[in-house]
Amino acid sequence: MQSSILSTHFLSSFLSHFAQSVPPANQMPVSPQQQDPLAQLRDIHVPTEVNIWPLDWGWWVAIAVVLLALFCLYKAITAHIRRNKARKQALALLKSISAQQSNWPVALNSILKRTAMSYYPTQQVAGLYGKQWQAFLTSALKSSDSKLESDLGLLVSNVYQATPNPSDFETCKGAVKNWLSKAKLPKHKGAYGGVNDGGLNDSSPHDKQSKEPHHA
Repeated sequence: MQSSILSTHFLSSFLSHFAQSVPPANQMPVSPQQQDPLAQLRDIHVPTEVNIWPLDWGWWVAIAVVLLALFCLYKAITAHIRRNKARKQALALLKSISAQQSNWPVALNSILKRTAMSYYPTQQVAGLYGKQWQAFLTSALKSSDSKLESDLGLLVSNVYQATPNPSDFETCKGAVKNWLSKAKLPKHKGAYGGVNDGGLNDSSPHDKQSKEPHHA
């Protein structure tokens, strides 16, 4: 009985001492972060600026392909312009030919001859006349055209007439225009001699007639 009383007394003393050593909840130490709620917020971090250099190798390949494509396009356009320069000049000269000229067949034929010499080897074309010249003009067409071939034959025949038939002028002029548009002119002359080789730029057809044989 006495030991039980001693145990109870010891337990009461221990609990009383423990209660005195533990501070109240409202007196518990508080950390600085708990005292200031804003202290828990982190600073705003700005994203790192994206730098495009140096580019990845894939971008360099894409740039190289684009530049190569642009270069090829430029070469193709310039070659097309150069190749069609003589043809365009011939069409411009054709507009200056009229039926009032007594020698209009020679003037029209001269445009065909000089244009052909701008694209074909001069020695191959310069000496052609009559049926051979007509056959050459026909062979240069992209496709068979019986009406155009007949109109070219009419032009060639008028070249050898002392007095050309005025009613044939429009037909012959149209034949020249159609041939210039429909002829399959080669890309290289031997390296296409250029417009000056045939004399399209040097002077008008009227000035060349005196220098050109009548069978041109």
